[in-house]
Amino acid sequence: MMYRLRADLPPRHPAAVARPRTLVTDPAGLFTELARLKLPHGDYVVCGSAVLYVRNLRSCMGDLDVLARGAAWGIALALGVAPTTAPSGHGQVINHPAFAIEFVDCWTPGWSTHYLIETADLIDGIPFMRLGDVLAWKASARRPKDLPDISAIDNLRRLWNAPLTGPVPG
Repeated sequence: MMYRLRADLPPRHPAAVARPRTLVTDPAGLFTELARLKLPHGDYVVCGSAVLYVRNLRSCMGDLDVLARGAAWGIALALGVAPTTAPSGHGQVINHPAFAIEFVDCWTPGWSTHYLIETADLIDGIPFMRLGDVLAWKASARRPKDLPDISAIDNLRRLWNAPLTGPVPG
């Protein structure tokens, strides 16, 4: 009988593991297109309203906001659309030529690209900005379109923080 040494085993690093099939869907096919681009994990994170959409805190989303760096930014550049100044005036944006997907190289001022990518929540193989960070970002921006999202996240937080009632199965 032959035993395999640990060095003979394939690497277990997340980037080396086969990417799971994307289960998250939307009517416009934005997540399908994002999966088709095969952005490397560790180089991007989905931000904005999509974070609420995948958690059923929003019934629809207008677009995908993707914060990208390194190889993921290179893939966005390869779409053939020249980067322009981001609407925030902070960094650059590339608008996908066929889908409502915006790639940015910086999030709004005060947010670290490294932090947002490294702390992302992985949902169905896609990295999403943490919900608490979305709340902090939207609360600081307080645009009229952010108010329903702030309310939805606050309602979820209240539900999670409410004391349990009734017997707890044990």
